[in-house]
Amino acid sequence: MWLRVGRVGLVMAGAALLTLDVLLPGGLVAGHESLGLARTAAFTTLVLAQLFNALNSRSGTSSAFHRLFTNRWLWAALLLGAGLQVLVVHLPPLQAAFGTRPLEPAHWVLAVGAASLVLWVEELAKLLRRVRARR
Repeated sequence: MWLRVGRVGLVMAGAALLTLDVLLPGGLVAGHESLGLARTAAFTTLVLAQLFNALNSRSGTSSAFHRLFTNRWLWAALLLGAGLQVLVVHLPPLQAAFGTRPLEPAHWVLAVGAASLVLWVEELAKLLRRVRARR
């Protein structure tokens, strides 16, 4: 379990750093955005990664896609979490409270894509666990 926790944490941190690197000037991939926008995108990536990880956490061995829509409460929580993140990023009073900047659609695509890495890495780990268990 602790290895999984460490792996998930590393993937989430890596996804947020990747988001920062893509948006900020310099780095491995030279971006051109402001620090405030890059921070907002990285924060959004971390929040969304937690939501993707909630799907992973349904089982230690079964795919996150197995019986995906059986838990309505989980989906309600995921939608609420995503909706609140949109409000934090785009609603001026919440922008002031959280220090966020509005994101363009391309920034949202980057954040969702980077955040989903936690889902894909865990799907691969679960697949390998299932293959090993069959042997």
